[in-house]
Amino acid sequence: MEVVLLWLDDLDDAVFCVALAWERLRRGVLKVGLVSAILLAAAELSAIATVWSPAFSGVAAASVIAWLVGTLARSVHDREARRYLTAA
Repeated sequence: MEVVLLWLDDLDDAVFCVALAWERLRRGVLKVGLVSAILLAAAELSAIATVWSPAFSGVAAASVIAWLVGTLARSVHDREARRYLTAA
């Protein structure tokens, strides 16, 4: 039984390690989305590059969704950290 509890503790550490690593990448992902949104606006303004509009909008939407997932992971991490701090 103790082995299973140690394994679960390691799994918990791994999940929150990924959440903290994602925190560093979140800002870069949002910058990619900003550049893609600007390129989307530029493509819509020019009549030549409108075939790129779906690609730019997809990248912009995906980066914003990834940023939101990172924000949610960070909030879960903070909430769990507070729970363990107050329990001690």
